[in-house]
Amino acid sequence: MGRRPLSPRELKKLRGKMKTEELQEVEEVIIRFSDHEIVIPSPQVNKIVLGEEIYQVVGQGIERPRGEETTVPRIKVTDEDVKLVMSQTGATEEEAKRAIEEENGDLAGAILRLKTKK
Repeated sequence: MGRRPLSPRELKKLRGKMKTEELQEVEEVIIRFSDHEIVIPSPQVNKIVLGEEIYQVVGQGIERPRGEETTVPRIKVTDEDVKLVMSQTGATEEEAKRAIEEENGDLAGAILRLKTKK
């Protein structure tokens, strides 16, 4: 027997109970397995509370053997990149640099991130 889809009324009621929060300044997320791990540097992390806590992680993962102390490459942010993002969004230098890092160097993503926050 399959599970029936939620009605619009049930879905609206469920959304009213759900609380979502974007976690700021997350440096990395590590998912550990018995023999390896996935490291996600500078991810976007959302915490969803619906009875239990659910974490949604968005970012590019790097797989490595477990216990290996390799350094995860950080994104090199140039002054030109920061100035471009600032000119397109009106953000401060610090906001632009953080957005570029959070988007793993994707300038279009950083611009979009800052424009949608306003």
